Amino acid sequence: MERCEIKINDVSKKEGNVGTTPFVFTVSLDRSPIDPVTVKYATSNVTATAPSDYIATSGTVVFPSGVQQQTITVLVKGDTTREGNETFFVILSNPSPNAAERPCAA
Repeated sequence: MERCEIKINDVSKKEGNVGTTPFVFTVSLDRSPIDPVTVKYATSNVTATAPSDYIATSGTVVFPSGVQQQTITVLVKGDTTREGNETFFVILSNPSPNAAERPCAA
């Protein structure tokens, strides 16, 4: 059985000055799966830190048979502090046996 390759896109946008801004990451497979594919995800601090800069999240992405794209939304907190670009990762792990994750960061 060939394994589907999983990847996640990078997202870069302004956080805003107040409230939260959704950063939507697209997780995709290189082809349509015959059987459902799952992969776990979790955010990870780099220069942006939860909970002050964004709301940490984790879970499982499920690709039903025939579906090649799903999304993960991370809420980023706005502020008026003057600061450089900040980074966090969305880490993919533990793919189902019919998939292989490709190292990707966001």
